[in-house]
Amino acid sequence: MPPRKLLIFPSEAYSTFSFSMLKRNLLWIGGVTAAIAASFYIFFGPSSRGKRKNKDRCPGLENLGNTCFLNAILQAWASTPSISDWLANFINKQSGSQGHDLLASAILKTLRVLNNNEEIPGETHSPVDVLHALRIRGWVTASDEQDAHELFHALTQTLDEETMKYPTIVPLFDIHLLQNPCLRYQSELTAITRSRGLLPVLPSSQMEHPFRGLLASQLQCIECGFKHPVKYDLFDSLSLSLPREQLVKISLEGLLRHFITSEIVSNVDCPGCYRNCRQKSQTGSAAVQSSCKKRLTIGKLPQCLCIQLQRTQWLSNGMPVKRYDHVTYPEILNMDDYVYMSQEKLERNITNGLLGGKCARSSIANIPSPVSGPVNLLRALNYDSRYSNSGLFLQSSHLSLTQNTQSDINHNGVLPKPLNSEYSYRLTAVVSHIGDVFSGHFIAYRRSPYLRAEEKFSHKWLYTSDTSVRKVSFEEVLSSEVYMLMYERLV
Repeated sequence: MPPRKLLIFPSEAYSTFSFSMLKRNLLWIGGVTAAIAASFYIFFGPSSRGKRKNKDRCPGLENLGNTCFLNAILQAWASTPSISDWLANFINKQSGSQGHDLLASAILKTLRVLNNNEEIPGETHSPVDVLHALRIRGWVTASDEQDAHELFHALTQTLDEETMKYPTIVPLFDIHLLQNPCLRYQSELTAITRSRGLLPVLPSSQMEHPFRGLLASQLQCIECGFKHPVKYDLFDSLSLSLPREQLVKISLEGLLRHFITSEIVSNVDCPGCYRNCRQKSQTGSAAVQSSCKKRLTIGKLPQCLCIQLQRTQWLSNGMPVKRYDHVTYPEILNMDDYVYMSQEKLERNITNGLLGGKCARSSIANIPSPVSGPVNLLRALNYDSRYSNSGLFLQSSHLSLTQNTQSDINHNGVLPKPLNSEYSYRLTAVVSHIGDVFSGHFIAYRRSPYLRAEEKFSHKWLYTSDTSVRKVSFEEVLSSEVYMLMYERLV
């Protein structure tokens, strides 16, 4: 048997071979471990869509240094669909890149994020674009605390300026531009100058923002009954003052009735008294002043109604204090009692109505005592001299009084409960202030952005305080210390 040959490996070659085998084994084991870990992450790890994809929640807003007042207003606007619709419609009508430089674009982008209509990397969003748009338009936002209602008017005023179309200013020394047929001027019927020249057209608004409404005020002389022409003033929000007496219960409806209650104004030039004095003396006389009753009503309701409660009260020593009174408010607000009706509508709805003044006494005597006195000053604003000298409207006697025991806006008696409300609003958001008159924090209660099929308003409510967002009950919303209310008109 031949001798066996021993295979002898050098020591260095053997160590190199062992190391390479160990390395391959470790790589294989590491690859298998990584694959298993990746599988667990895919199937059991956090969702790649992020935690913010909770349909019932909305993103929070970062506080950029005492900017809770801005965050509260933006969350409240996001909960009001008409605002986003108006902003989108306005931006779509702008040409080219002009719409991207507007405050409306910055607000719309933020509102879309707050309603989960745009993706963001985290659970919070920064409103820095809105602040930047305000600053480049001249608004100075200091680092100290600000008022949410003042910011609300800054936003609406800037939006109003962006929608305003101003005429082109033409240099007087440029003959070619002055003779340009594309320039628009007012007609001689509406504007005339000493030089018989034409004036450029006045600025006109392309589309009014949804908070724009009209207040109607009228003066009526107490002495002669003369009525001054109705004066209309624009408003973006209604500021209601709390009664000085510390009442047990304060309601929003009561504050609205107080808002339109008549007041006496002294030292008013009265053309009626002046005409009577001239007829008596047959000679010229100076203007006659008298006391008048001022009636303030709502001439035109906006699509979105903003109501502010004035909680700051000034003491006799000049010190401001905050009122902490609880104010009750409804989810559905009926505004029919605070706007005037047209003469046509009165004649269509009230078949036996009388415009008082020189009506037959027998007709008035037939009306029962509960309705013999009510005079709706909102309807009296629609005074027409062809029908009456006083413009007073008396309710007919056939209306039912059993369903309502509240007095009318003049506190003259019982009014019938309206069968169908024409001016109804739904609550969309509540802005609340926590703190005192010198320092505090603004939060907002808003409806959830998630809507079910064929649902315009969500019935779920959220508490938003900067980056903090949580679900709350509607009872908590009603018990909050309300500062501003956002309502949207029902169609």
